Amino acid sequence: MIVADFATIPMGTGTSASDYVQAVHEILQQAGIKFVPGSMSTAIEADSFAKLFEVVERANKKLAEMGVQRIITTIRIDYRLDKEISIDSKLGISKEKQSRSI
Repeated sequence: MIVADFATIPMGTGTSASDYVQAVHEILQQAGIKFVPGSMSTAIEADSFAKLFEVVERANKKLAEMGVQRIITTIRIDYRLDKEISIDSKLGISKEKQSRSI
């Protein structure tokens, strides 16, 4: 499994991005992609790079359909080959380490 974090920034659209964020989340739901919204980006799981980039491309196209003329997209990818990972496994490990340090 690939865990990625991505954000799309619609340029020149004003100060509120909530409509664009909602539209991207709808694309992810339609694609059947597991995702977790964050304050500045969205974590997603994909079983292949092809699926990952397909949904990122669909998200960008949706923003373009909404009239956005310039979109900046950032993607961070965790592609681990030694064991299976997921958003849940990464969050679980993080929470476990936090509770031990308290």
